Amino acid sequence: MDVDLHPPDDYSHRFFIWHEWIQAHGPLTAENAFEYFTTSMFYDKQSNNQVLRMQTMHTGQPLVNEAEELKRFTGIEFALVHAEPPSLFIIHKRERFSPEEVRPLAVYFILNNRIYQSPDVYTLVSNRLLTSLHSLQKSLDMLRSHRPAYTPRTGFVWPIVEPSSGDGSAKKRTQDGETAPETQDTEEITGTRGLAIDSKRQQNNMLLFNAMRTTAVHARESFQLPSVSAEDVVPETPVTATAGRSSVTPAPGPGGIATRAPSLAPVSQEPPKGPPGGGKKKKKRTATLPPAAP
Repeated sequence: MDVDLHPPDDYSHRFFIWHEWIQAHGPLTAENAFEYFTTSMFYDKQSNNQVLRMQTMHTGQPLVNEAEELKRFTGIEFALVHAEPPSLFIIHKRERFSPEEVRPLAVYFILNNRIYQSPDVYTLVSNRLLTSLHSLQKSLDMLRSHRPAYTPRTGFVWPIVEPSSGDGSAKKRTQDGETAPETQDTEEITGTRGLAIDSKRQQNNMLLFNAMRTTAVHARESFQLPSVSAEDVVPETPVTATAGRSSVTPAPGPGGIATRAPSLAPVSQEPPKGPPGGGKKKKKRTATLPPAAP
């Protein structure tokens, strides 16, 4: 259901034309243009023009100078202010306060036998602003619907859309199987665009590769183990074996008596069992053998 938002006395969205009147009275001129205007819905029947016509209706004498006669009245009146017969006529609706003081209220124009109401400055500016805002809103909605997701590494990166290759109207071939000149130009343009897209894609790949390499270097430097100094390293005692002997049993000493090397492994000593309820347990002393003589 369409709702008309215009007030009842606003005819700025309508126009008036009467073909029968034009055929009966001929083309419009500066003399009959206002008579044609009085037949439209824009004319006010309570204006000073209508009052003056009612006063001279039965006299049989036409108005010689209507503009001078209207100066005797105060109130709403109409006046033809500009005429370019037979296509353009401009009529003012104004309020008269004195013979020399008037205030315009509305403007009407006749263009190619059609009568229009001219919009005021407020309506004109508001319509232009609404049109501009509608276009901006539509563009922002389109960008918002195609906006990519945000990533901390690359930010907002717009996806590269491949050109559609299924356009059959761009590929026209002749009956002999040869390509038309227009198709060749189209293919050249398409190839140039493809090269440009490939270069952009390669550039984006290089940026992504550099970002990955920078991230790897940063991770390697952040998670590297601390270096161990030479003082903290305990030197290992080398084990030398005598030629012809594969066991680690020490060789006999110079006196022919084999000496046993002290054991490096700790010997577990069981504590002596004392009587129940005894005092502190005494530790058993163990004798250590002297080191072997060289």
